[in-house]
Amino acid sequence: MKQPAQKNVIFFVIRAIAGQEAKVAWLLYKRAESRGIRVKSILALPSLRGYLFVEADREYDVRRLVRGLQKAKMMRANPVTIEEIDSMISKEPEKIEVKPGDVVKIIKGNFKGFRARVISAPEPGVESKEKRFIIATLLDVGKDWEIRIPLENVKILREES
Repeated sequence: MKQPAQKNVIFFVIRAIAGQEAKVAWLLYKRAESRGIRVKSILALPSLRGYLFVEADREYDVRRLVRGLQKAKMMRANPVTIEEIDSMISKEPEKIEVKPGDVVKIIKGNFKGFRARVISAPEPGVESKEKRFIIATLLDVGKDWEIRIPLENVKILREES
């Protein structure tokens, strides 16, 4: 069955305090309801921390909605289309393949900023639903520390030839 054609749906970007997106969205909803501000929807995505998307016909309505709130701030005047939001949500994570001997930089976690040499890595091409981990030795520390890190938390600096 053919879906009905949607008219151009536009969203305005709101910056909120990271981790409090749901509270700010609820506050904006109650404010729009009590003041009679014409807002169609408020979207808070768990994958985009610190941002809300407010669907409205006019920028003026969204500006009235966030005026005076310390927890929310309108980011930019030009609206965002649903296609742009969809591309942010469904962005494929970068596939990273490391081999033993590679030097990596840790970009997330307790050892952020440190360099490490990979001791063992998961088989390339083997996909699993659980996180893939590597075992590496820290290079920027005087002792040999072996650590286990999720593959998504590292960036390759130098591949072993």
